[in-house]
Amino acid sequence: MMSTFEQRVHAASRAREVLENEAYQQAFANIENEVTEKWKNSPARDAEGREKLWMYLAMLKKLKSQLDTTLETGKLAQLEVEHKQGLMHRLKSW
Repeated sequence: MMSTFEQRVHAASRAREVLENEAYQQAFANIENEVTEKWKNSPARDAEGREKLWMYLAMLKKLKSQLDTTLETGKLAQLEVEHKQGLMHRLKSW
């Protein structure tokens, strides 16, 4: 069974795989550009449509933010694991 730290490190690794994946990066950029263009070119009278497009963009950014947070949390967990291992190694050396 994995510890909480190991789970965070594993999740960070998976998040990195997604964030660094060229297909994901291209799909994300394409969707973001498409929705942004639709939003820019939508008629002013279509407030409801513009609001939906804005919400799509917000959700897209929320997805990326969640992956970024998972990656950063995992990096911190990895540092803590390494720190604890270093302490244990020093204690054993005594």
